[in-house]
Amino acid sequence: MVEAIGLQPWFWLGGSLLLALLATWTMWWLERAKERDLRIASFLDGPVFPILVEIGRLLFYLGVPFAALLWGRDAVIGRLMGLQPLLALNGLAGDPAPAAEVAANLADWVRDVGWTAGLGAAAWAVLALGWWTVRRGTNPPRLDDGLLSGAVGLREAAYHEVHWAFYRNAPIVALGPYWGTWAGLGLAALEAVLNPFWRAGLRDADRASLPLLRAGMAFVSAALFLKTGNLWLAILVHWGVLWGLSATANSGFTTETQRAQSNP
Repeated sequence: MVEAIGLQPWFWLGGSLLLALLATWTMWWLERAKERDLRIASFLDGPVFPILVEIGRLLFYLGVPFAALLWGRDAVIGRLMGLQPLLALNGLAGDPAPAAEVAANLADWVRDVGWTAGLGAAAWAVLALGWWTVRRGTNPPRLDDGLLSGAVGLREAAYHEVHWAFYRNAPIVALGPYWGTWAGLGLAALEAVLNPFWRAGLRDADRASLPLLRAGMAFVSAALFLKTGNLWLAILVHWGVLWGLSATANSGFTTETQRAQSNP
């Protein structure tokens, strides 16, 4: 089946995995080397390094998939990435689609929005229940609002959803929509397991919530793709579920903390 789709998709996919490994393990080494080398510490703690990190993340999460889409010689298929068009907007560009096609496209979007709302609500309920269970412990963690809400939360949702869609693309072509979607999820899981920061985060009770929530949303993303094949809606539901969860969880956390402080 690999020969049937050519090697280009696998080159891009393998290159992305290799790049992720090189970047994360280099960062891991630098974080530990800065304790022994003042020059490295000065560079990592300086104003330039965070900017370089964000540029690198932008190029990795969005640049690589869209470079493969534009220049990869069918390494990425836009439809399998979930780049669903909204034909009603074509008229704004001066190239209106036939009315019948617009109506059919709108019907597809309405159906997809319904599935998205249903799966999003179910995901929020499951994650909120899990968070409520964890919070009943003696040292309840707190979700980081800064990474889940607002513009930063939307950026992170877009980064992860585009990345996961990219990893689904070649497996879907080779294995079909169902098995290819889950194989793509497996590749994303492999990348996470090989990331030393991800593993370290799981071992830290104060930081474990975010990687676990991302893992849960990766599963939701795969299920949503099988029903809608719509990347845009996946980004919105990812953003909305985690933002809503962080707002609800931290609001409850604050209330319980204040109650405990007022009743020592």
